[in-house]
Amino acid sequence: MKFSLGGKQHIEFKTDFKGLEEFAPVKPSKFFLPHWFKDMNDYIAQDAHHEKGQKNYFGKNKETATKWSGGTVKRCPAIVDLLTEGFIIPIWADFLIQRDMETLEWDNKGNTKYGIEFHNKEQITGWKLKKTDFPEGVKFVNPWRIYTPPGYSVMFMPPTYQFEKRFTVLPGIVETDSYHHINFPTIWHTTKDAIIERGTPFIQVIPFKRDDWSHTTSQMNQEDFDNDIQEKSELNSKFKNSYRKITGRLKDGRHNKRRRFQIRGS
Repeated sequence: MKFSLGGKQHIEFKTDFKGLEEFAPVKPSKFFLPHWFKDMNDYIAQDAHHEKGQKNYFGKNKETATKWSGGTVKRCPAIVDLLTEGFIIPIWADFLIQRDMETLEWDNKGNTKYGIEFHNKEQITGWKLKKTDFPEGVKFVNPWRIYTPPGYSVMFMPPTYQFEKRFTVLPGIVETDSYHHINFPTIWHTTKDAIIERGTPFIQVIPFKRDDWSHTTSQMNQEDFDNDIQEKSELNSKFKNSYRKITGRLKDGRHNKRRRFQIRGS
């Protein structure tokens, strides 16, 4: 399976699990947005109708007669971009997990090749686990091999803002241009019986190009202050899409001189 990244780079997910690419495929993260996010309104708005005897805002009583009082996190570009970045590997089979404080048993509908292995507790010595956490690492054996172009790695992390309470997949970075089969160590939290249904968002895959970075720390100069004021004015002078307009100009190469402090930064 091959996906395009910006029409230039490609990441491939390959499996020997028959049919998996059809019934539980890897997809771009935008296809796994959490329900709370999809159901949320874009704006915090107050009803235009006041108490009896008072006028509506602007004297109107239709949809435009609401008082806009701010955007919700659904309008936060930082959250939106993280939610939609990269790809999601969903869980590849139904998993039944049963445990007490010292023992964990599992079944995944006969697909034992890609099931669960364990890291013993000595491998996470010193970790401050919760009282209900299973004391050993629970490692899910991944059915996907992941291939990126030379110089590109992958960051693995729990799917962002899904608020999964039963388990936490441990984040990590792997050079997937040379190593391709990555399993997913996990901390199991709940002591209750649990079923992870096939298709549940399990791990977020974010490809990135490896590079060497240096950094500086310094005081802002007058040009930096001027840019900062202009950026804030531009950001706050529109109801929506102001951030996209600012960053869009950077992407298409215009106004680079005006914002060169962003490019030369740390």
